[in-house]
Amino acid sequence: MYPYIHIMLPSYTVMAMIGGFFALGWMYIRLDRFEIPFSSFLRMTAFSAAGGFLGAKLLFALTQIPWLIRHFSLQNAILLIPQSGLVFYGGLFGVIASLCFLTRHDDRFRQTIFRFCVPAMPLFHVFGRVGCFLTGCCYGKKLSHPFQIGTISFERIPVQLIEALVEGILFIVLVQIDRKKEKADLLKCYLILYAVCRFVLEFFRGDSIRGVYLGLSTAQWISLMILGFYAFSAVLGDRFQNPLSKNPPKILAADHCSDAVMMQWSKVLRGIKICIYSINC
Repeated sequence: MYPYIHIMLPSYTVMAMIGGFFALGWMYIRLDRFEIPFSSFLRMTAFSAAGGFLGAKLLFALTQIPWLIRHFSLQNAILLIPQSGLVFYGGLFGVIASLCFLTRHDDRFRQTIFRFCVPAMPLFHVFGRVGCFLTGCCYGKKLSHPFQIGTISFERIPVQLIEALVEGILFIVLVQIDRKKEKADLLKCYLILYAVCRFVLEFFRGDSIRGVYLGLSTAQWISLMILGFYAFSAVLGDRFQNPLSKNPPKILAADHCSDAVMMQWSKVLRGIKICIYSINC
């Protein structure tokens, strides 16, 4: 007789499942508002899960190429991706690519889908970072004065919990923007805000497995590329305007993101015009 089944589950897996439950539940209650068929929601969920998992695996494997070169063998090359960990930026880009693929024939539906699901991304990440803390990965630098809260001893900066808090704030900010600005480009807002936050938080990380190049981590280089991409797009947008035109171009609806959020970051991103014109995914 086996009246009880004892199963040991990885902490990160449990927290990721909880995060997925809340993220999917939050999107489910928004289906009627965005008039998205349930079948499309299921297809979007399946593609996003597959794309996110593969993207997270692939990016981590890419960061391990220097290790593979030093320890090259056919076995290591074959097992590089299957045995690799997960990287959030890779998963994020995998999800975005999957959604772009699903909506490749309908730009308007693409905008609706991203506005529908983008706030769920930081919501999921809140639980993912808590899972990192429980697992002991993505840890921070050592504290000169360790402290203890209850039975938990903190010998390192709890950067995972700090980022979880930041993700929760980003979720609230995106929800407020979505409510107040009907046509705001939430994907742009999220990518820019998260890139800034992640770039700063990386300075408090203490794990070297994430990859550090020229004094900056892989995530920091990706964050700079995201900010550079939007800055470059803004510069090109200004450059190709006709200064002699009597009818100046209308500001696209996504520029409401600038009014609602980017003013709060003007001191950090001063001189960079990054939230002026909306761009396609």
